[in-house]
Amino acid sequence: MSRERNPLRKKALKLWLDSNRTLKPSAIASALGISNEQVRKWKSVDRWENLPQGPRKRGGQKGNQNAKGNRGGPGGPLRNEKAVKHGDYATIWDDTLENLERELFFEVDTNPVGQLNNEIRFLDLRIRRALQLRAKALEGWGGDTVQTTSQIVRNKKHGEMPEFDAEGSLTMVPVLEPILAEVERKAKKHPVLERVLSIEEAITRMQDKKAKLIDMKFKLSAKALAEEEAALRIKKQQLEIKNMEEQAW
Repeated sequence: MSRERNPLRKKALKLWLDSNRTLKPSAIASALGISNEQVRKWKSVDRWENLPQGPRKRGGQKGNQNAKGNRGGPGGPLRNEKAVKHGDYATIWDDTLENLERELFFEVDTNPVGQLNNEIRFLDLRIRRALQLRAKALEGWGGDTVQTTSQIVRNKKHGEMPEFDAEGSLTMVPVLEPILAEVERKAKKHPVLERVLSIEEAITRMQDKKAKLIDMKFKLSAKALAEEEAALRIKKQQLEIKNMEEQAW
């Protein structure tokens, strides 16, 4: 059973349309008492920018002087990108996302510590899988690699084609098709030690990366804690100054 649609979703769209599509998500969020991210999510998932303009005509309204002094130009097709100076604000990815991906896009944790936690968890999973492959390799996993060698053993006549000789006489030359046949087959065994060492090298690299991520997380957490302590000290000093001023009165 699908989840009931949030009634504020329709109100957010109406506010945006009533503003002639100029109202910012932050203003809509403030009016409805919801987060900016929620409004941006609805705007992307519901494709507000792609909704038809309605009866209002494109371009300037009657009596405006927007084009005063402008000699005009060749123009361009609908939704062209001639006015785009750089890609900082262009949502070039929007038309490449599926509906589920648009939903998940705004669920991504952009907090640096949260991203580091995800990377550390993924590395732990990869290390576990590598250890499982190592155990299989010790049991002889991988099998043999079969190499075959083929060569031409005979030519098969595949019709004829006309050809002129040096004297200009026409002759029919047979068209030969080479027939390949397997002449040698070798089975190459993969040394267990070689495979195990390769897996262990990969595990070592992943563990090194995990250690660096943990160190980075510690530094970020320490910095955030220091900033919080500094803010508390400033607040405490402000309260002490305020108490001193009240006592002086």
